[in-house]
Formats: sequence, structure tokens, C-alpha cells
Amino acid sequence: MAFATIDVTKGITGTIPVANGGTGLASGTTGQFLKFTGSTTVASSAIGDTGKVLQVKTAYGGTATTVNTTSNQLPINSNFYATITPTTVGNKFIMYGTCDLNYENAGTYHDVGFCYSTDGGSNYVDTNMSGKAAKGYYTGVTRLEGTFEFTTGELTTSSANEHRISFNGISGNGACQFMANSRSSIVIMEIAA
Repeated sequence: MAFATIDVTKGITGTIPVANGGTGLASGTTGQFLKFTGSTTVASSAIGDTGKVLQVKTAYGGTATTVNTTSNQLPINSNFYATITPTTVGNKFIMYGTCDLNYENAGTYHDVGFCYSTDGGSNYVDTNMSGKAAKGYYTGVTRLEGTFEFTTGELTTSSANEHRISFNGISGNGACQFMANSRSSIVIMEIAA
């Protein structure tokens, strides 16, 4: 036996409930997705549930520059940064980076962290990191190359502008060089608040 096509617009009124294979929704919002909010309830929800990663940005390499962090130096290198624009103000940026420094003087050490700019790089400010920047202390050598400073940080966004995230020389006791190679890198993740 053959069945004719059923016109649901004539045979059904209202919405089809989840229990009958429908969504229970008459409409949704552009750009949102459907998710179960209960065992028999579907809702339209915005992208970006709390704690979800929304985007990831990276930066690699850079141009060589002298680092002398006997005082706060932000950024270490104005030509090295990763750019990221928050999806929503109030979200968090979680940052991880490796800063390749060339220590030419025995006993030189540096604390390295992150700084950011929301005005295109004219002004940088400290990130007020919740993570602790790594400190490398080297002594008894005349030259040590390819050393890495690992650092992590967290920043809650307060501006919808593009953010430039860069390395910040926090403190130190002598000159060294930020290396222009692919071993220097920054990774930024935006996490929904």
C-alpha cells in the first residue's frame, strides 16, 4: 500500500514536542544552537557556555631586541604580539608563552610575564596574572643560548577592542636578547565567562 505525502501544516497545530520527535520550539535565534536543557526539553542557546573555549590565537617568532629588565619593560618587543578580539566583554583570555632569551652575561636572570594593549599597541599594561611567571637564574657560564622562559596568565576582558598580547619583562639584573626565531611563541584562548 502506498501512502500519499502528509502536509503537516494542515494536520498539526502548534509545535511538535520532543517526545514526538520535535523540538517543542516555534522559533529560534540566528546564530544560536539547540541543546537539551532537560531529558525532554530542547532550548535555543547562545554559543559560549561557561568555561567553553571560543577561539584560539597564536604568534610565533619575532625580531631580535635587547631586554634589560632591571625595571618593568612592557612589552619586551613591540613587534612581537598575538592579536585577539573578545567575543563578549567579560570573557577570560588564558595565555601561555615561551620567550626565548639569549643570556650573554653570567648571573643574568629575568622574570617574564604578559602585557596587553587595547589601542593598537600604543600603550601596554600588565595583565595582573593569576598564574606565576617563571624565573630563570643562570650563573657560572659565559654564554647560554636557547633558554626559555615559560609563563602563563589570565586576563578578564573589559574592552571590546582588539587586544595585543605580548611579553612583559618584569624584573631582572642585566641585559640579554629576545631571540628572533620560531621558539618564541604565544597561545591565547578565549574562555566564556
